[in-house]
Amino acid sequence: MSEIAFNIDSNKKLAFLKKISAIEKNLYQAGIESKFTDPKQKEKFKEYRSKWTSFVNAVNINTATVLVNKLEQNDKGFEDGIKAINQEIQEINDTVGFLEILSRTIDIFDNIVRLGI
Repeated sequence: MSEIAFNIDSNKKLAFLKKISAIEKNLYQAGIESKFTDPKQKEKFKEYRSKWTSFVNAVNINTATVLVNKLEQNDKGFEDGIKAINQEIQEINDTVGFLEILSRTIDIFDNIVRLGI
């Protein structure tokens, strides 16, 4: 259940990041500053645009951090799973080896019995 919640949250975060990044891109389009003829308004626009960029960067870093942490958790789980699979395979190999030894021993025992000893 938490995995589903994480995916939903991640999808929402990524969608939000995409929206605010698109707005940021529009704030830097060519000629936008020339729309402000009053120098004070132009400076305010630049200040707000700079703040917007800072917020976009903060959201980007936060989203990336969450995703990297989740990937690291998955990686640890994946590595633990690989170790468990390898251990099970070794146990199966040990069982197969035991069965081969038992089979050879039974064959030898069978030969001994046939010899009448």
